[in-house]
Amino acid sequence: MEKTKIAKIRNAAGITAKVLKILEIICIVAIVLALVSGICAMILKNTDNLILFGNIHDENSPVRKVLNITDPDVAAGLSYFVAMGIAALILAVIIIIRKTFLEIEKSDTPFRESILKRIRITGILLTLMAVEYSIPMSILTGLTAWCVYCIFDYGIELQKQDDETL
Repeated sequence: MEKTKIAKIRNAAGITAKVLKILEIICIVAIVLALVSGICAMILKNTDNLILFGNIHDENSPVRKVLNITDPDVAAGLSYFVAMGIAALILAVIIIIRKTFLEIEKSDTPFRESILKRIRITGILLTLMAVEYSIPMSILTGLTAWCVYCIFDYGIELQKQDDETL
């Protein structure tokens, strides 16, 4: 019975790791596109054909308002760089989560200190990312990540007790 459940966990972790690898590649492509588009927008003029992430030449764009930029091409370039930074943060989270699932797939138990550490780092990064959307969303994300962390921490203690009884 226990071996069947561990096999299901390993299988689910393996499938999830494969999906995350695809998302990782998509993020890398987005980062490269944003970088190239940002450089082109700042060097070239009239970059309307480069728009990949919406209408960033809009006079009401956050980058233009916050930084008080009058040149629309510089604002467009900076907007691409902001998009690149967000994609890079998402990529970091995906890489950490993927490594976690790869370790779960290869181990005989998901309750390990190294996995707990990755869960903590992922929870912190996801909470920081959620702040961009809203404070209540970041609070919910942080509390959820903390609860998952506590569950895994308890699971590690149970695993240690189980290992000692054998």
